[in-house]
Amino acid sequence: MKLVNKIFQIWPKRWVATALIMFAILYLTLVPRPLPDNDIEVPGLDKVVHAVMFGALAFVAVVDLARRGRGEYAPISRRSCLCVAAASAATGGLIEVLQMAMGAGRSGDWLDFLADAAGAAAGAWLATMALKAWRKQRP
Repeated sequence: MKLVNKIFQIWPKRWVATALIMFAILYLTLVPRPLPDNDIEVPGLDKVVHAVMFGALAFVAVVDLARRGRGEYAPISRRSCLCVAAASAATGGLIEVLQMAMGAGRSGDWLDFLADAAGAAAGAWLATMALKAWRKQRP
């Protein structure tokens, strides 16, 4: 418990969701075989998974950035939203470069990076729309 308290002193509590998603993405993209093999072959599924992962990262990062307290969310500027989307997409690009360089059974793919970027843009946009709707509902 002391370790958790020390981590929360260093890492603000509002960023915990973003950190958890980031750790999950790092695990799923950098570990040689993070999931068991299966016989399911769906064309393009890998790109959809990449878009969803980085869309979730951007969505949660925008929401965490807006969080001011319990149930309180500040408006997010377009610039902040674009910065979050760009940082999420850049993370996807860095992961693809790391996959190419690691030689651990993973291979980088620029189409995966494009899916990461598209997902990040969509996730950031959806988060701003969700926050606007949330603020409209609040009295």
